[in-house]
Amino acid sequence: MFLKPTNLDAEQHRDLRYTPNQPYDFARELVMIPVLSSEITRVAREMPVVFPKSEGVPQALTGVRPGENLHVKDTGHWLGRYIPAHIRRYPFVLAEVEISDAQRAEKGRQYAVQVDAAARHFERPDGHALIDAQGKPTEVLKKVQQILMGLQKDQERTRALVDQLDQAGLLVARSITVTQGEEKHELSGFRLLDEKALAKLEADTLVTLRNSGALALAYAHLLSLTNLQDGLIAKASSAGQAPANLDEVFGGDDDFSFDFDS
Repeated sequence: MFLKPTNLDAEQHRDLRYTPNQPYDFARELVMIPVLSSEITRVAREMPVVFPKSEGVPQALTGVRPGENLHVKDTGHWLGRYIPAHIRRYPFVLAEVEISDAQRAEKGRQYAVQVDAAARHFERPDGHALIDAQGKPTEVLKKVQQILMGLQKDQERTRALVDQLDQAGLLVARSITVTQGEEKHELSGFRLLDEKALAKLEADTLVTLRNSGALALAYAHLLSLTNLQDGLIAKASSAGQAPANLDEVFGGDDDFSFDFDS
């Protein structure tokens, strides 16, 4: 999705302007999208969610053929009621800065904001400035930084929850057969929840998973698999419009949003 990730630089990108209301063509080839714990119940209503083969966050399946995201129309509109945060945060992403072990022990991990220099979001001259005349972050960029750090923390929490499910012996490698029209597709390379193993869990383990939020993750995953019924992955008949402003990009019912009045 990110074709030319570039560290945001005060001098190099002083004239860069950001326009959020762009089509979702950049996600047209994504057939698996990372999902965070804070959004998995919303994603589960729209797409099947599976677990990675080893470590990492859950992934939403958006297609059955390589390079074909069934949730993106030819017009660039998004099909469905909810758009995952991984898609909405584009063209911004955090990249970990390489520092010494001593610095990491003192200050923790450090991150830099990157932008996709190839994104259409930066083609117009009348968008939002990210760097001001003094080379400092604008309010827009500050809010972007806050959002990205929030997503990073959620990603770390989600990875920990998946690890808990794995350590409890609940994740197993399995394949899924999906019927799309007259074709059948065998999808593999991921893990699903073992419901029989879940039913046999000891009470104390079950309570631990419930209290941490890992159990909610598991139930959302199971619910999401109903999206595979009748072989339909993108069932929505209405196309979501491209976001008109920053509040729509990061707003809605999520735990993160831009608020320019504060």
